[in-house]
Amino acid sequence: MTQPSATDAGRRASRNIRLGSLGAALEYYDFVVYLYVATLIGQAFFPADLSPTLRLVQTLAIYSTGLLIRPVAGVLIARVADRVGRKRLFILTVVVMSVATLGIGLLPTYEQVGWPAPALLLLLRVAQGCAVGGEIPAAAVFVTEHARPDGVARAGAFQQMTAYSGFLLGAAAAFAAGLVATHLTPDVPSLAWRLPFLVGGVLGAVSIYLRRRIDETPAFVRETGAGAHPPATPVREVLARHRSAVLFAVLVAVALTLVNVTYFNFWPTYLQTSLGFSSTSALVASLILIGGAMAAMPVWGYVADRYGWSRMLQWAAGATAATVLLLLVLPSLAPGSAPAVLIQLPVALAAAGIPAAAPGLIAAIFPTQVRQTGFSLPYNVVVAVLGGFLNLILVWLVATVGLRAPMYTVLVACVLVGSASVAVLRIRTYLGRGARPVHGFGGDHPVDAVHTGEDVRAAQVEGGTA
Repeated sequence: MTQPSATDAGRRASRNIRLGSLGAALEYYDFVVYLYVATLIGQAFFPADLSPTLRLVQTLAIYSTGLLIRPVAGVLIARVADRVGRKRLFILTVVVMSVATLGIGLLPTYEQVGWPAPALLLLLRVAQGCAVGGEIPAAAVFVTEHARPDGVARAGAFQQMTAYSGFLLGAAAAFAAGLVATHLTPDVPSLAWRLPFLVGGVLGAVSIYLRRRIDETPAFVRETGAGAHPPATPVREVLARHRSAVLFAVLVAVALTLVNVTYFNFWPTYLQTSLGFSSTSALVASLILIGGAMAAMPVWGYVADRYGWSRMLQWAAGATAATVLLLLVLPSLAPGSAPAVLIQLPVALAAAGIPAAAPGLIAAIFPTQVRQTGFSLPYNVVVAVLGGFLNLILVWLVATVGLRAPMYTVLVACVLVGSASVAVLRIRTYLGRGARPVHGFGGDHPVDAVHTGEDVRAAQVEGGTA
């Protein structure tokens, strides 16, 4: 077999990183577009005589159900991925997500069929939760295992940036659907919430096609080629032999969830229900927030690869805290005011460092044999337990503490990231610069040694991926 040139191998690795990241973007779109039309879904799937607050709580509760199923589904999918490879599970997750998303777009409303409408919505959200529970950790592991040792953080940040384009696409789709329903099809107002889900189903078909072209990761090819076998009970292995890594991953995932839910999930609803923004204005504000975060993520990835995880986390925590404190001291959060809209951009640029770090950092602290399980278990548990209820908690906090309650939750995230910047100095890494060769079992296999570009290309050839 002809050996690929260094240029060809590099291009192939870059293509795998791009395609793996793109699939995550479409999955994020399908999962979170629900939030961008949450008020419309509440009107369509619950009785008209309910108070707006109760309707919103029930709508967000159904959203949270999709998150609660993630740990079980994510761990089961991760176990298979650690056994048969990262690539095979990608198509399964995107098929499940696409069918469920399309199904939501076609559901009858409460006015048409009564309570079966929200029941069916709940079932399809559970299916979406199963898909995204396996998808997001799988994408992070996939791209970081394809990255060069000096580019793991950048690959993870790129994956996160691309995944966040799912948020951007969701906000844009909700905005466009509102325009279509208002100006082009005023006789079919349900298109304002149906159209984003229908588009998601079509995008899923595109993602399935693209994922058939990706290669298995060099790290997994190397491990299977060396005759290594994953543990029979990977969850037990992770909890027994990698407890410090699990606790550190929980710390990072909690900070990530606080930032994600507050600024990228809850914010559109917050602007509408608490600050009185119109749905159009809230979506535009969300586009500014998400776009700024996406632009900053590759920069934060470069900082981590250049200066190390500890410094990057310190700087991200400090910058985020500074911008949040600025938002707190500004005198007004009235609709249309600078604090409510313009200040979002520096907040987004700073806060982007926290989610940008998560994929590469969590993947790096687990060895290849249990990396998928090690990533999925703490990440999905945190997202389910905290993320599943944080939207509801934020609704309650705004009502009881005041309009600045969401900013307080982000300050908590800054404290956690600052703690992580110290703890990371004591955590062993298996990917990226500073990764140490390992020997033995349970995360101690020589295939996880720091490898060169030539090693990666050879592994791809041996695995039939080049």
